[in-house]
Order: sequence, then structure tokens, then C-alpha cells
Amino acid sequence: MSDDSAKSFDGAIGTHVNAITYEVIDWATEALPAHVPADDLKKLKLAAGEHLAAMLTTAYLGIVPVAVDVCGGVDLVYRVADSDSGAMSSLLGRNGVEFADFEVKSIPGGFREHDAAASRALKRGEEPGTHWATVVSANDVVEAAQSMIAKATKQLRDKSSPDRARVVFIVSHFFDRPYVECLDLLIAHALTAPTLPDEIDAMWVFFAPSHLVVWSAVEQRWTQLLLSGCCRSDLVRCWSNGSLVRVIATGSGHENRASW
Repeated sequence: MSDDSAKSFDGAIGTHVNAITYEVIDWATEALPAHVPADDLKKLKLAAGEHLAAMLTTAYLGIVPVAVDVCGGVDLVYRVADSDSGAMSSLLGRNGVEFADFEVKSIPGGFREHDAAASRALKRGEEPGTHWATVVSANDVVEAAQSMIAKATKQLRDKSSPDRARVVFIVSHFFDRPYVECLDLLIAHALTAPTLPDEIDAMWVFFAPSHLVVWSAVEQRWTQLLLSGCCRSDLVRCWSNGSLVRVIATGSGHENRASW
């Protein structure tokens, strides 16, 4: 490891990490379609990244959702009483609840519209336009999510109840907001405490396709969610080439249907 690499990890000392293996992702890709009707999975909103959220939450919680939104309900519902995980306070922001309700929101951006327009232009034999984005920090990405956090909070307030864990899942597309920490293995230590409404117990943020973190209101800290079982260079390569995203899309019945 180079001196610069070693120094980059100094600030990460003390970071709370929850790691799973690729075998767990494989399990989730099989368990989700096995327990949730295919027609329901196909109703997950790709633009909001709901297919990504469903697979990642299934993998890290270790249980499949008992319901997904098909007619205006909560996006994802988990019966967490079924889980024997000791990490629920980190993942859901509280303990001792029977259910956890997730509302998924994607931070608005222009890349997906550009991607669709470029595809249409290429089919017509025309030159696609150029998409421009400004490099920001990971904290800037979280700050940009405030309007979506407010929207998700209102929906959880209306659809959920205080006896359940109420969790916001935010998705940010890299080509909308490329962030300087994208090649770092850990970023949780670089994130400041978010501003969340009192009724929100936890917030997951997926910096697609590279990093996944969760803020726990009860623990007042960020946790880095990692895939283990490979060295750092392998992990960066697996994330950066989008392989996990492709596995998730295939497992939820959406292969080749999204620009994620």
C-alpha cells in the first residue's frame, strides 16, 4: 500500500462498517423473485431506483419484503421481527419494532433524460448530444437530497405509523452528481450528520453504483455497507463496472430496462 493510500485510511479509523459477501447478493437475487410476485416486482419504479433499493435492503437486512408498492402504499415493507440480525439499530435506526417501512426516492438530475435522448438519436443515425455534470463532494450529494427526503417523509407520515421503523432510501446517479470520493473504499467517515425530520429513524443513501451508507437516528452515526470477500482493487472494479447493478436489475426482472 502506498503512503498516500495509507493516509487516506487514517481518517476512516473508527468507521462503523457492515459487510456482506457476494453470496448474500446472490441469495437476495434469488429470494426476492421467489417470494414477491413477478407482476409486483415489475411495478417497481426504475426511475426512482426502487429495484436497486429492494435488492440492497433484502441483502443487508437478510429478509425479503412482505409487500412492495403496487397501488399507492409504502414502497417496501419488511417484517423485521423475522430477522435475527443484531444490526437493526444501525440499519433501521431503532430496535424492538415488528415492521420497517421504506420510501425510495431518486435525486432529480438530467442524465437519464440525456441517456434516453442519446439512444433515440443513435437509432435515427444522428450524433448524440453531450451531458455535462459538475464534480461535487459526497456531502453535497446528501444535501442535494433534501427535497426528496422531505417528500419521502411526508409519504411515510401519511402511509406508515410511529410503531414502525420509518426509513428513507435515497438514490443518486453518478453521472448526475459525480463525487470526488467515488474511488475511496470508505466514505462514511467523511459525511456530516444529515438534517432529518424527527419521525425518520434512518436514511440509506446509495451513491450508485459505488457506495452505500446508512444514517441511524438512534445511534447518530453513519454506517458503511460493504461487500466483502475481495481485495480493494477487486471491490472498486466490481462496483465501478456496474456489475452489482446489473445483477440487481436482472434479479428484479428489469434487465436492460434502466440506465442505472
